[in-house]
Amino acid sequence: MGLSRGQALYSWWYCVILPKPRAAISFLFACALLCTNLGRPAHAQESAGNIVGHVHILRGDAPPQRILVSLKLRGAEMDSVYTDSQGTFGFHNLPGNLYYVDINDEHYEQVHQEAVISSSVLSPTLFLDISLEPKRSAQAATATQASPSGANPGMADVREYLSHFPKQATKEFEKGVQADKSGQTDNAVKHYTKAIQISPDLYYAHNNLGSDYLSQSKFAPARAEFEKVIELNQSDAAGYFNLGNVCMLMGQMSDAQRSLDEGIRRQPDSALGQFLMGSLNLRLGKLAEAERDLRRAIQLSPEMTQPRLQLVNLYLQQGRKQDAATALRAFVDAFPDNGFSPKARQLLQQLDGQAKAATSRPQ
Repeated sequence: MGLSRGQALYSWWYCVILPKPRAAISFLFACALLCTNLGRPAHAQESAGNIVGHVHILRGDAPPQRILVSLKLRGAEMDSVYTDSQGTFGFHNLPGNLYYVDINDEHYEQVHQEAVISSSVLSPTLFLDISLEPKRSAQAATATQASPSGANPGMADVREYLSHFPKQATKEFEKGVQADKSGQTDNAVKHYTKAIQISPDLYYAHNNLGSDYLSQSKFAPARAEFEKVIELNQSDAAGYFNLGNVCMLMGQMSDAQRSLDEGIRRQPDSALGQFLMGSLNLRLGKLAEAERDLRRAIQLSPEMTQPRLQLVNLYLQQGRKQDAATALRAFVDAFPDNGFSPKARQLLQQLDGQAKAATSRPQ
């Protein structure tokens, strides 16, 4: 039985952090605009987006090994990165287009997931949740072990859970999973919808349907699905993160706050949850709280790049150029081969140049 990418956290989520009027520029535009008026309308600038993701075993933790993730455009590989210790990855500074995120790992079934960066949205960040299904040979090998290292403790529970639903519902669910794997999101939506029509309480179908709606920027139906996910499984922190993220997208900040609070209460050591909360607080202008949350995310997962970049945004918004330069320098040193490192180096060079010009200026 195939099981799909599961929690749409981010499913995942699809999160867009829009700068407030006359706020500091986004890091994505900082290189081009740092020396100009920071109060210029952001819509005058060319948009670029990001794809950020979380890889995990269904209802389990990050895989025990790092996973290579590839980004493809029109069938050609553009970039590839390894996940960090918490299963997080990211591709940055992408123009609006239809991309595919692929995983081809010998231990897991192949992943081929659609990712759309909208050119009509300012600085969009698309969050993907990718749930890996162990290959059947790997499952058979671990089944004979009493306590398999790195095995998914929830896999047997998932299969047991699905066995309680009508065969036609689980069949439609599996067809949705296979459609997702092939990048056929519209077909996946149809199959998950049919599964839910047969069995309205099928948790995984609601979860995956919400994920697909997010990938299509259908925020209202995505919210409805994640609300159902939480209703069916109130212990699922990822469900609250997903819902909070959708609420941010819809501009419903108080609802986003409540959902993220609930998610973090259930999983306080989630770096992704702390990152989302920091992004929300930055959006709300709660800069001290945002800095605290982003620093906490970095502490929980030093290899996670997104909180570091968001922290640079925060420093720029506050005019703390020296702190921004320090954070950029640390980012470039830690992630020299990251797709965003060239842009970070360019911005760092501009900040250093401004600092030197200021010190050489006659008093």
